[in-house]
Amino acid sequence: MRLFAWCLLSCSVMLQWGCIWKSDHLKMMKAKDQQISGLEKEKTDLTDQLKSKTDALGSMTEDRNKLKMLSEKLQSQLTQIKLARQQCEERVRALADKGDEKTRKLQQALEQVQKLQDIANRRKALFDRLRASFKSMTDAGKLRVSMVRGMLVVQLEEKILFASGQSSVKREGSEAIAQLTEILKGMNRRWQIAGHTDSVGKPTVNWSLSVQRALAVLRVMLKTGMPPELISAAGFGQYQPTASNDSKEDRARNRRTEIVLVPNLQELQLAQAPAPLQVCLAAR
Repeated sequence: MRLFAWCLLSCSVMLQWGCIWKSDHLKMMKAKDQQISGLEKEKTDLTDQLKSKTDALGSMTEDRNKLKMLSEKLQSQLTQIKLARQQCEERVRALADKGDEKTRKLQQALEQVQKLQDIANRRKALFDRLRASFKSMTDAGKLRVSMVRGMLVVQLEEKILFASGQSSVKREGSEAIAQLTEILKGMNRRWQIAGHTDSVGKPTVNWSLSVQRALAVLRVMLKTGMPPELISAAGFGQYQPTASNDSKEDRARNRRTEIVLVPNLQELQLAQAPAPLQVCLAAR
């Protein structure tokens, strides 16, 4: 009888320890599962970050190449103008002793080419100055500098400026605008803020949103010290797209806020003038 009691007691103790061990084991397994889930999520996050950084690097490389091409294009324009001036000077010297109408026309052509060269020199110098000043911001992916229809355009990255469908500037966007304004306000040139949208939604709503966003950027620039006489704002809605609106990526490209250098009359003359090499030929 006593032996039977001892056996029952031993079995009871073993069952209790077995239950305790099983409970601890289950807790350990649950903790390991949670740890594995955490590591998998961390791996996914790191993979997404790597993809984002790789995409950003590709975009910055593309922007840098575009800036290089623009600089080379401006330099090529300067070279052409200098060649035209040289041809004009040679023709003037060749006809200097004749004193006829052709000499007078060539002299006028030479003066015109000289004006075009001065304008081109100023544009090239301004572009190089802006590119150097914006280097840290372009390298950080905050803005892009381009030439559109002969006009210098600075485009801030839209995702740091506004939330979708909103016209209130984000904190990160305000900091980028302030940094940009510190560079622009010392150049004594006129700039226009241009808001653009994609084609999703009603055109009147898009137009209103583009205007509101342009004004929001303008207010931040004024607060940072931009002289009011050097800045204006405009909204173009969906009517000046840079890409089709057929894909998500293209619509994102069309949603943009640009700061455009307002050309003066002489710069418009340069854009509309005949090709430099034809100026002298027209005076034959």
